[in-house]
Amino acid sequence: MQRIAWGACLIAAALSGCARPARVSERPLPGPLLRTHHPPPHVVVPAPPPQPPAPGLRPGLPSVRLDERELIPPGGIRSGRWRVIVVHHSGNTVDSPASMDAYHRNVRGWEDGLGYHFVIGNGVNTEDGRVYVGPRWQRQITGAHCKSKRGRYFGVWRDDNFFNAHGIGICLVGNFEERPPTPRQLAALSDLIAFLCARTGISTALVYGHGDVTHRTQCPGRYLRAALPQVRLAATRTLTAQLADGLAPRD
Repeated sequence: MQRIAWGACLIAAALSGCARPARVSERPLPGPLLRTHHPPPHVVVPAPPPQPPAPGLRPGLPSVRLDERELIPPGGIRSGRWRVIVVHHSGNTVDSPASMDAYHRNVRGWEDGLGYHFVIGNGVNTEDGRVYVGPRWQRQITGAHCKSKRGRYFGVWRDDNFFNAHGIGICLVGNFEERPPTPRQLAALSDLIAFLCARTGISTALVYGHGDVTHRTQCPGRYLRAALPQVRLAATRTLTAQLADGLAPRD
């Protein structure tokens, strides 16, 4: 009986030990390795209402100011004289109307100097996008920019030297075989073409690159040649809008 009683005591002690509650640690849990902040609530800012374009701005082209008073010769534009427009590049990024005039007089031996009717600057030695009016336009005389023989051009028979005698020569300063003209040059070119077409009745379809006429030169350079369709289109849109608004009188 004593053995039974002793065994019962051992079993009771074991059971009471299993029933002891587990020790609860009072040490706080470690904090996060990186301190984070809750993101602020997302605030939706309404987009501003669309604004009308500033005067003179056109999609894809910058604003260029043309002073039409400078573009009209003292004696007016000779009616029926001008029938096509020929576009050139100067071939050098540092050219200017004065340097080209000196070259044409002293090297080429042209008594009337600068062979182009207009020059458009590139921002180096000339103002970017500025249209310079040459003496040949002011005097309404034959240009010296696109010599040609008698023959058929673009499906039309032309007399000897037609593109000098009846073509308005526009030269953009730069070498556009190497780099594109500036956006302001292209904008000025399209606006000048629109003005000239409105005043002379020339169609924008009759705007050519120099090499497209003679096939003997890379002028006006591959970059400007590739841009001419866009320039013609922009000039056509400007001209159409001006004619619709009665803002493009013809001499």
